Formats: sequence, structure tokens, C-alpha cells
Amino acid sequence: MPQTLRWKLLLSILPLVALVITAVVWMQYGLSRKQILAAIDKEVHSLADRSAAGIDDLLRQRQHDLFTLAETPLIADYYHNVDFQLLDEAAAYRLELKRYLLRFSRRSGAYPRISYLDASGREVCSVGRVVPSRPGPPPVFTAAKGLAPGSWWVSPIDLLPDGAARLHYAKPVHDETRQLKGVLILCYDLGPVATRLSELKVGKTGKAFLRTPAGAFPTEGGLDRSRPGILQAEAPLTSMPWRLVVEAPLDEFVGPLKRIRDAGTLFACLGIGLLAGIVLLLVASITRPLAALAAAARRIGEGDLTRRIEAVPHGELGVLSAGFNEMAGKLESSRQAASQLQAQLIQSEKLSAIGQLISSVAHELNNPLGAVCGYAQMSMADGVPPAVRRDLEHVHRNALRCRKVVDNLLVFARRSRQERGKVDLNQAARSALELLEYRIKKTEEAVVVQELQEGIPLVIGDFQQVVQVVVNLISNACEAMAQTARQEGKRLVLRTWTDARRVFLAVEDNGPGIAPAARARVFEPFFTTKEPGRGTGLGLTICRQIIEQHGGSISLEAEEGRGTSVTVSLPMPKESELKTLEAPAPAMELAPVPGKKVLVIDDEKDMADIMARALTADGDQVDVTTDGSRALVLVREGAYDLVVSDVQMEKAKGEDVYDLLARRRPDQRPAILFVTGDILNPRVLGFLHRTKAAYLAKPFDVSEFQLAARRLLRQA
Repeated sequence: MPQTLRWKLLLSILPLVALVITAVVWMQYGLSRKQILAAIDKEVHSLADRSAAGIDDLLRQRQHDLFTLAETPLIADYYHNVDFQLLDEAAAYRLELKRYLLRFSRRSGAYPRISYLDASGREVCSVGRVVPSRPGPPPVFTAAKGLAPGSWWVSPIDLLPDGAARLHYAKPVHDETRQLKGVLILCYDLGPVATRLSELKVGKTGKAFLRTPAGAFPTEGGLDRSRPGILQAEAPLTSMPWRLVVEAPLDEFVGPLKRIRDAGTLFACLGIGLLAGIVLLLVASITRPLAALAAAARRIGEGDLTRRIEAVPHGELGVLSAGFNEMAGKLESSRQAASQLQAQLIQSEKLSAIGQLISSVAHELNNPLGAVCGYAQMSMADGVPPAVRRDLEHVHRNALRCRKVVDNLLVFARRSRQERGKVDLNQAARSALELLEYRIKKTEEAVVVQELQEGIPLVIGDFQQVVQVVVNLISNACEAMAQTARQEGKRLVLRTWTDARRVFLAVEDNGPGIAPAARARVFEPFFTTKEPGRGTGLGLTICRQIIEQHGGSISLEAEEGRGTSVTVSLPMPKESELKTLEAPAPAMELAPVPGKKVLVIDDEKDMADIMARALTADGDQVDVTTDGSRALVLVREGAYDLVVSDVQMEKAKGEDVYDLLARRRPDQRPAILFVTGDILNPRVLGFLHRTKAAYLAKPFDVSEFQLAARRLLRQA
């Protein structure tokens, strides 16, 4: 390849170059001068237009920033509170506005100072450097306050003693009645504009500056007018009454042409001789990178995505080598991203499998729990001896505890029957300590310090779920302290406190702490710092899920060797929200509706028996079946006032029962009540939502079931 390429280049380039150089050197000078000057003039005008557009963009962005900040609802919140004499709230909004302006100032980096003044010119809040001013309202405020709503004002360029220059943008803020409520002022540093102007280079000594009504900016802009032949181009700015001026001496562009003309003849002869050697070197410089590129491509094709070639510093080969290395880097990044995506997909599949497992466990537990609760209630209602009644009450109470465990499982699956009520975090902390009292004192031998603020405000949530979170945090603290031995012993601290808007609960231990690399991942599912077999990595994930469902947040602070502190933050509710959670008046007892004919369908014999006994006790005539096929026959042939049916059964489903009843005329259609323990099944929930049929979730109280049946029988 090198030999072929060498001769091809020599034979195609050398004769042509000899002829071109000989003719062009003597003929092109006049035309070149004319064309170069025209091209330079056009380019200078184009440069002026582009530069003016760029500076226009900078200035329009300032106007956009001005309108964005002036329209923030924080300003309206502030002056509304001031109008209503809510000074504490106004002060809070003023601080929030100042933080907002500070974040905006830091993000933009363009404004040495941002201020908001009220209608009297008094400064409400400001961020940035202090700008000396005369007593009374600043001139910017005076110029802007009389503007109509939606208008804005910009000052002339203000030159500072230190050489810096600035503009002031101002916009009046009006309320809904078009009454002036203040003025927002942006102090914009023109340093970026001056930098852009200084970066505009035309030739060696060319300059660019802005021509304003007040003079030139920068003040040293423009060339010495005593010099002959100055090339000049101007472009107006649309955002300001300014013009951008670009100037350059003509001799910087025309002078080299003369030298080229004189040296052209000499270089023509030398160039032809050197061209042959250059062609040979060129062939070598091309073939070496191409060979390296081909070898690297083969390595990447074999799977070595870390392979790179040595970058050529310039020219097309440099672009090619850089593009090749960039392609290889993107391929490697794509492979890493694919690996991370695969890991996330596996993690997602784990969570999905756990959710399905929880759904199955909840379904399987709800039916026997319903039977246990039902039989216990029915037996207590039959008038058993006091000792037996106490035992049955224990059975019923512990069955309800099991139901709460199922509900806690449902929290992880994001479909819990969350109970909203008033929650005292102090009481939740004490309840958690009572549950873990034996472990803390006997097993862990830890000292418990309760720093619980008295009279702490109540929050809204599920008390049992909050206790579950505290129990989990205390358990984690105990396990952490078990991994280290301290002379002062194990120390567990529970602390509660409050601020103006939130209530806090913290669990602290003096265990070994957490390594910095692990702190950012402690709330991830399946991530654990415990030894294999001692943790699932779901505890803190569930805790965060519960707290976020309550509108709060959870955070962790830890130092290696100095313990760990986990803080739960919950929003403080309004008084009106607490009033809505006042205990409702007891529901009006509905009298039984005896003499009605009812069909009970449930493939769980115990549940079917309990529901039948409850209805029979009300004086109704009850048919019972646990066979889905038999149930469809009874529904099709019988005349019932109420049909009670499970949703998920063998041989037939609750949907089949509903479809049979829906085909009847409305005056012949019995009422229907569904009972189900499969409350996580999307198909079941979709069916109940679509049909809007009455239903009870297992396990339920016998009295709850009787009340629902009586209500439907009355409606029928």
C-alpha cells in the first residue's frame, strides 16, 4: 500500500502544482486583494452580527430572569401576609424568598446583587454584595415604581471605581388590583459582556466595543483614528439602544499579499522540490495511524472495549482517531450501563417476586384468620362461661394481632389498609420499648435514655405502622451495639422534639457507626451492612416507605466508631385536620331483617359456616355451598334476596356469579355482597371497582358482616 500510494500522489500532484504555482503567483495578486478585502469585510460584518446576537441573548436572559423572579409566588405570599398583618408568616415567607433568591443567584452566577423593595422603597430582602447607596429609595426604585404592570426598566451602564461595569434591571410588582407592592432589582455585572468583546479578535490589533448613548463600552474601545485604512462594521442590538462596533486596520490583511507576491517565485521552485519529500512523509504519516486503527478495531471486535489508539494531535487523522476513541468509550459505557440496567432489572424482579409472595401469604392468612375471629365472636355471643369467654377474648385479640401483621406485610406491597388517626410519637416510642423490653434489658443489657419532649404535638397517621418503624430502628440499634464493646456500656437514646412545622423522633446508639461508602445506600432494598444470614436489607426500606406514605422523611447520620442516629420527621397537621379525625358517633344499629332468603357461597367451609350462622341468627333462611359449580346452579335456579359470595374460588369465580345476576331484570335481581381475602390481586380490585359492588375484606368482624347484610337486605 505505501508504494502504490506514494507514486499515485507524486504523479498526480507534482505536475499540477508546478503549473498552478507558476500561473497563480503572477496573476492572482490583484484578484486576491479585491476578493480578500470583500471577504474580510463580509466576515467582519458577519462577526459583528453574530456577536451582537450573542450579547443580545445575554441581555434578554437578564430580562427573562427579571420576569421569572418577579412572578415567583413567594413575593405574593409575603405582601399578602403583610397586608393582613400576619407578620410572623410574612417573616417566614421573607426568609423563604431570600433563600430562593440566593439559590437563583448562585445558580446563575451573573448577579452581584438581587434585591426586592416594598412599595415605600424599603429593602425587604437582598442577596449578594452590599452596594453603597445614598439615603432614601435608590434611583432604580424611583425609575421603576411608576411603570405600568408588566413593564420593566434598565439603567444606563454604571462604571464603578474599580473598573467594573454593571446594569440595573428593575420590574415593579403589582397585586391583583394593579396596586404597587414593590420593585425587584437585578444588578447585572457586565464582566461577561466585556469578556466577549475582548475575545473578538480581528487581525492582530482589531478591537470590538459597544457604542451606547452614554459613550463607548469598554471606555478604551476603538482604534486610533490617526491610522489610515480602518475596516469597520456595526450591528445594532435589539434588546438595548446600543450598537456593536468591530474595527481592524486594513494593512494587517493586505500587507501579507505583497510579501507573498515577492516570495512566490522563489518558493515555487523550492516547493516543487520539497513536495516530493513531503508526499513520502505524508504516506508514512497516514499509513501508520491507519494500521494502528485497523489493529484496534480488530481488538474491539474481539470484545476488548478498553482498547484505545494513540490520538493524532491534528488534522483529519486526529479527528478520525478521536472519533474512534470516542466510539470505543461509548461502547464501553454502554456495556457498563447495560450491566447496571441488568442488575436493576434483577433487583426489580426480586421486589416483584416478594410482592407476589406477600399477596399469596395475605390471601392464605386472611381466610383462616377470618374463621378464627368469626368462631371466637360467635362463641362469645352464645353465652359461654366467664373463664371460657376470657380465653375466647384472648384468641380474638391475638387473631386481630395476626391481622395487623398481614396489614404490615401489605405496607411493603403498597396496598395497606392504612388507618388515619391521631398519633403521639412519645406513646409510639414507649410502645416500641415495651415490645422490645426483654431484648433490650435482658439480652442486650443496654441502658435506655428517654429524652421525650412533653406535650409534643400530635401527628396524623397509623399508630401501629409508626410503632413498627420505631421497633425496626431500635432493633437495628441493638444489633449494631452487639458488634462492639465499650467501657461505658451500650446506650440507646430515644428523643422527640418539634419545630414550627414538623415533629421529630430520633433513635441513637453508640455502636460502631456506618462506613461512608455504605451511608448513601442504607435505604436501598436488599442492601445490608449485617453479616450474611442476619439481615434481608428490607427493614430501612420499609421504614422509609411507611414514613413517606405519612408525608414525612427519614434520614441517617453516622460516624465510624461513634454510633448512628436515625431521625424520623413527620408534618405537623393543622387543627382542622385533627378535628376531622375526632371519633365518629357510633353507627346506628340496624335491626335484623328476618324471613329473607340468602345464598352464601365460599369455598372456605369455615367462613361459609360463620356467615351462615350470623345470618341465621338474624332470622334469615340461608342456603350454603362451598362448590363453585353448584353455586352457579343455585344462583340460576333459585330466588334469593341476597347473595354473599367469595371472589376467588375453584370451578367458578365471583365474576361468574355477578354476570349471572346481571342478566336478570332489575326487579328480579337480588342484592350481592362479595367477601375476599385476596385484596392485593389487581384483577380482583379491578372487578370490584368496575362493578361498584359492596364487599368486605377478610378477616372481618361478625357484627361488621351482619351490618352490611342487613343494609343490603333493607335496600332489596
